[in-house]
Amino acid sequence: EAVSQGVSAPVPGEALAPEETPLWVTIWQSKVVDIAILTVAILILTAIFFFQDWLVKRPVLYDRIRIGFLLFTLVWIGWIAQAQLSVVNVLTFFNSLRTDFRWEYFLMAPLIFILWAATAASLLFWNRGAFCGWLCPFGALQELVNRVGRVLRVPQLKIPFGVHQRMTVIKYIIFLGLFGLSFSALAAAEQAAEVEPFKTAIVLRFMREWQFVAYAVLLLVASLFVERFFCRYLCPLGAALAIPARLRMFDWLRRYRECGNPCQRCANECPVQAIHPEGHINPNECIQCLHCQMLYHHDRKCPVMIQKRLKREKRAIGASEKPVLPPRPATVVRAVSKGAI
Repeated sequence: EAVSQGVSAPVPGEALAPEETPLWVTIWQSKVVDIAILTVAILILTAIFFFQDWLVKRPVLYDRIRIGFLLFTLVWIGWIAQAQLSVVNVLTFFNSLRTDFRWEYFLMAPLIFILWAATAASLLFWNRGAFCGWLCPFGALQELVNRVGRVLRVPQLKIPFGVHQRMTVIKYIIFLGLFGLSFSALAAAEQAAEVEPFKTAIVLRFMREWQFVAYAVLLLVASLFVERFFCRYLCPLGAALAIPARLRMFDWLRRYRECGNPCQRCANECPVQAIHPEGHINPNECIQCLHCQMLYHHDRKCPVMIQKRLKREKRAIGASEKPVLPPRPATVVRAVSKGAI
């Protein structure tokens, strides 16, 4: 019957050829260690967010964990694994929806796929901050450069809030321009996406033509004076992730009634000026660094907590100054009869 249908019959005793393993499966199998490391890092970051109240009450520990995680993000995720997300990934994804969308194409880069999956899920819980504030290698590089600058006493420029708000619009304009261009010429949009210095500073580790290196270095110099300058005003990927930020299901950042009126401490110390003078936190700009939550619990910096601490100390002093009255005779007799004295 097989011969009559033009199909050769298998020879008795001959093993059937196994189905060819998809290329993306082979790639995932070859990167199982990297996948495990990245998965553990994402789980650790999830634990940091879920137990943030416990962590931020210990400012020194919180700061060390943050620096350690940023170093891991820059060195391992960025320079070693080269898993830097880009706005090009967003443009390619939407372009594929109009043409020949196939999951296999995106599964070819397992670490990029896992980061995008984690970022998409985190948008519902912590807006764009999980990626922008913790998992972006170039963002980590900017913050670490700024920390070095502060140690070296580089003066920090405080941009007036009104000017800052207007400048944040630039990144949305850049993203919409790239997004529109990608519908007519994806290759041209990918070239224009060089506004991101990610390829130069992270993927190629500054081993590139001088003009690209000069641009990346210029942005890092700017971050010495204005923390995360590129993230605040120019990053099209940050803009793309900020657009669905309003869809988040939870608000994890706690505030007092006094925040913004009259206290301005959190607004003044927010690394990316995501807190409005009236105390409102802008989820589109927040990077979930948890600095405001550290201040929220700090009884030496937050006015509300300072007042609570002073009241506790006053009560403790009052209790210690109360005169100790001698016990009544009947009490002493009972104590002696019970062998307590």
